[in-house]
Amino acid sequence: MFDKLQLKKALFIITFLGTLSLSAQNVTVRRGAKRKTAKVEKQNLSRRAINQALNLKENAEHRRWEKVIYRFLDLNQAENAALYYSNKGKDNLFAQIFKLLNSKELKAYEYLDGVELYDEEHQLDFKAFLERFQIPYKVGGRGANQSIEIEDNDVPSSEVKAYYIKEVWYFDQAKSEFDVSIEAVCPIMFASGDYGDLTYPLFWLPYDELRPYINTNLVMLNDCNNLAEASLDDFFTMRMYKGDIVKVKNLLNKSLIQQVGLDSIKARRDSIEQELKLIQSKAFATPPTMKLKAGEESKDNSSSEELDKKNSRDKRIKKGEKAKKDKVRKVSKRKKNKTKRAKQSKRSSSKSVRGRF
Repeated sequence: MFDKLQLKKALFIITFLGTLSLSAQNVTVRRGAKRKTAKVEKQNLSRRAINQALNLKENAEHRRWEKVIYRFLDLNQAENAALYYSNKGKDNLFAQIFKLLNSKELKAYEYLDGVELYDEEHQLDFKAFLERFQIPYKVGGRGANQSIEIEDNDVPSSEVKAYYIKEVWYFDQAKSEFDVSIEAVCPIMFASGDYGDLTYPLFWLPYDELRPYINTNLVMLNDCNNLAEASLDDFFTMRMYKGDIVKVKNLLNKSLIQQVGLDSIKARRDSIEQELKLIQSKAFATPPTMKLKAGEESKDNSSSEELDKKNSRDKRIKKGEKAKKDKVRKVSKRKKNKTKRAKQSKRSSSKSVRGRF
């Protein structure tokens, strides 16, 4: 009897301890799940947004022709103001990039003169970047939890007044399609010096890595319609910006000003733009992303549709001129035939008169 009671107590104790162990495990699992969720919320980026950005990434496997163009976007121009001024109290583009770099959600790469290298060796050291440009910061936490704290007023977003944009114009043979993709962006900081404003290109940022964070940020497009909005991703993809060409990728790795000089640079830029439009018009198909830039006049448009209209109009004019010439020729021929018949009838009548005598 005693043994049975002891056995029951032992079984009860074992069962109770097992229940406690399972409860502790469940609590641990739940806490781990909470920590993981908090990490995702900190990134503020869903898996769907990442997958969507990956799907939009261009596949360079089927490209049979491409030309790399570098443009300078002046944020003082109205077409580019959406990149400088915040909308609805939100941060502007550089402030967003700066905070993403600080939270290590984005990787930037050092600006090198004439080449872009997106590898670990040239990855931007954010702390060294802050010290180089004398941006105030505080270091909080220890070890793996160490973080850099920067006041919003110390973010130099107002001093970034321009961007370099690296465009790739290409022809995709698989789709028989001519298009343009943005490969990278580079913020440019302006600072006052003894001889005027000095420009400092800060770093290169691959656009495909930036795209998921800006495809939901709506910005106002123009002053005429304050309700007209688009995301910053649409702003870049649809090429709503306005930028001067500063370089075309070449064997000597020289900029346009190094190649042709300051006096001829405008003529060279216009020549390159016309060349790109001509190639675009000759392509088999042009996707919807190849649209006119905001503010560009229709007289500068050299799209295939207008070329077709022009050709058809020229054909109609030529056809009308030909018909007019044919009509004049027929009238002239008719007059000649009439004169000829009159002469023949006169000759025949004179012969009959002479035959009577």
